[in-house]
Amino acid sequence: MAATGARPLPAPPTAILAELIDLANRFGEDPEFSRGGGGNASAKADGVLWIKPSGVPLATLDADALVPLDMARLLALLDAEPGTVEPGDDPVMRVALEARLAPAGGRRPSVELLFHALFPERFVLHTHPIRINTVTCNRDGEALARRLLGDDALWVPYTDPGAPLANAILAARRAHEERTGRPAPRITLLGNHGLIVCGDTAQAVDESTAWLVARIAAALAAGSEPAPGPEAADPARARAMVEALAPTLRALLSADDRRRVLIFDDTPSAAGWAGTPEGRGFVAGGPLIPDQIVYAGSWPLLLDVPADATPDAAAALARDRLVAHVERTGAAPVVVVVPGLGLFAAGDTWATADTARHIYLDALRVGEGANRLGAVRHLAAAEQEFIETWEAEAYRKGVSAGDPPAGRVTGRVALVTGAAQGFGLALAEGLVAEGAHVVLADLNAALAAENAERLAARFGPGTATAVAMNVMDEASVGDGVHEALRRYGGLDLVVSNAGVLRAGGVTTQPLADFDLVTRVNYRGYFLCVRFAAPVMARQHAARPAWWSDVVEINSKSGLAGSSRNSAYAGSKFGGIGLTQSFALELVGDGIKVNAVCPGNFLDGPLWSDPDNGLFVQYLREGKVPGATTIEDVRRFYESKVPMGRGCTPADVLEALLYVVAQQYETGQALPVTGGQVMLS
Repeated sequence: MAATGARPLPAPPTAILAELIDLANRFGEDPEFSRGGGGNASAKADGVLWIKPSGVPLATLDADALVPLDMARLLALLDAEPGTVEPGDDPVMRVALEARLAPAGGRRPSVELLFHALFPERFVLHTHPIRINTVTCNRDGEALARRLLGDDALWVPYTDPGAPLANAILAARRAHEERTGRPAPRITLLGNHGLIVCGDTAQAVDESTAWLVARIAAALAAGSEPAPGPEAADPARARAMVEALAPTLRALLSADDRRRVLIFDDTPSAAGWAGTPEGRGFVAGGPLIPDQIVYAGSWPLLLDVPADATPDAAAALARDRLVAHVERTGAAPVVVVVPGLGLFAAGDTWATADTARHIYLDALRVGEGANRLGAVRHLAAAEQEFIETWEAEAYRKGVSAGDPPAGRVTGRVALVTGAAQGFGLALAEGLVAEGAHVVLADLNAALAAENAERLAARFGPGTATAVAMNVMDEASVGDGVHEALRRYGGLDLVVSNAGVLRAGGVTTQPLADFDLVTRVNYRGYFLCVRFAAPVMARQHAARPAWWSDVVEINSKSGLAGSSRNSAYAGSKFGGIGLTQSFALELVGDGIKVNAVCPGNFLDGPLWSDPDNGLFVQYLREGKVPGATTIEDVRRFYESKVPMGRGCTPADVLEALLYVVAQQYETGQALPVTGGQVMLS
C-alpha cells in the first residue's frame, strides 16, 4: 500500500530494475568500489525513483528490496531554502519517508537519495572507489581533477551529506553549464567522499567508470613511490607479539558483559607504510570519508612497540596507550595499527570486524595514493563531527551490522578439536547456533573446512572457520591456536573432543594401538590446554571479569573401567586426572576446567563406521557374549542404559553449555550416560 498522501505506485519497470540490480551487484562485489553497506544505486521510470535501502550492500541488493519514491516530492525539497541541517533532524529523510510509494518492509531509502533525483539520466551509481578517492581525498583534488579529467568530470568540494550535498551538486552542475554552455558531465567527484556516475544505460555507466579508472591509474603509476616502512619483525617475534597483543587488545576493546572479535592483518601497508613519517601522519590525521567513520571509527590507535620490548611489555604498553587514547578522543578505537607488525580490527561479530579491517586497509591505500599525487586531505573536525552524530549514518551502520547474535555463548570464541564430524561437528554447530564464533580443528582439514563453510553460510560470515590440527603434534596444536588468534583475537572456550578408540584385550592389543589411543586422548588434551591457557590468562589479566572454560569431552569409560578396552578407559581416567589438576592450576588465571562424560553415541561414526566402528570392533573381539551381528551388539549396549537409548550430541551440548554457565564449578566430571553410570 502507498504512503499517506503519495500517488499510486505504477507497475514496476521489470527490465529497468533488472538492469539496475545487475549494475549494483557487479560493482558491489568489487571491493575496489564498495565495502559493507556503502554506496548506492538508483533508476528512474515514470516519475518514480527506485533506490537501494540504507545499509543494504550493493552486492546483495535485489529488486524486491528497492524503495520506490515519488520524485516530485524529492525535487520540491531541492527547490526549497537549504537552511541548516541539525543532527537528528534531517529534512531529506523526513521527506523521503513521506515520499515512499510502498512500505518497503520498513526499510529506509539510501541516506544520499536526494542527489539521485536531480540527475536527468536513468541510472545513478554512487560508490567509494579506492583509486578515485586518491583524487577526492587530496588537498589538490580540484586541480588534479581538472588536470587529469578536464571538463569530463564535475568536482564538488566536501559538503555535509543530505540536503547540503544535494544542493552543492546542483549548484556545481549549474555553474558548469553556465561556464561551458554544455550539459554537466556524467561523472561527479565528491571531495572526501567518492564517485557518482550516471547513464541512460548500465553500459554507459560501465564505460564512463572504466575511462575514469584508467586515467587515475595512469597518474598513480607515474607518481612517486612511497618511502619504505620499518622492517617487518622476524617471524618468531611477530608471532609472539600477536599472541600477546591479540587477547589483550580483544579484552580491552570489549566490555565485562560483551565479548568482541578482533581480527589481525599483517598487510604490508599496515605493517610497513603506517610506520613511515607519511604513514604516521596519516594515521594521526583522522578519517578520510564518511564510510571510514561509520565502519572503522574516526581515530585508530597507533601503537609503537619498541624493538626490544618483550611480549609482556607490549601487552602492558597496549593497555596504557588505550587508556590515553580514550582520554584524548573520547572513544575506544576500532582499529589498532602496530608498525612493523600489522593492524587489529574489532567488531561485535567477525563480519563487522572484517568490514572495519578492510575499510581501514582501503583508507591506507588511499592515503598512500593521495600522497603520490599530492597530499592527503583528512576530514576537518566539524565535517567529522557531523558524520559521527548524524542519525542517518547510525541507522545505516546498524542495518549493515544486522541483528546482534543471541544465545547462551554469544560473543565467545570456541575451539573444538575433532570437529570435522561426529560429536565434534555437532558441538561446533550447536555453539555457533548459540552465538559463538567457532574454530573447527581437525586432522581432516578439508572436511573441517567444508563444514565450517556450511555453518558460516547458515549462521553468518566468519561465524565458523577451520584449522588443520593434529592434537598429537605440539607444533600443529600451537599453529592452530595461533591461527585462531589471528582470526578472532582470543579464546573463551576450548572443547577437547578429538579422540580415538581401539578395542583390545591387555594381552592381545598391539602396542601401536595402545600408544595411538594414549597420544590422541591424553597427550592431545594436554597439548590443547598448554597452548590455550596462556591466551585465556592474558584475557583475564586485561579484563578480570572474564572467565574462560576448558571442557574435555571424556567418556563414561573415564568413570568406570571397560573390559577389553583398557587403552581407551585408561586414557579417559587420565583425562579426568588432568582435568582436576588443570582446574587447580589455572583457576588463578580465570580458567574453569571441567569434563563431560558421555555415554555411548551409538549413531555416530565412532560406533557405526562400517569398517572400523566400535560395533564392528566389539563383534570381532567377542566383547558381547553370544553376539553374531552388529544389531546384537547394539541391542546389548542399549539394554545397559536405564533411559533405553544411546547418548546424542544434543545431550552432550546441553551438558557442555551447563558447565560453561556454572560460575562456581571447576574440576568436575559430569556424566551424560542416561543413568548407565551414576556417581556416588
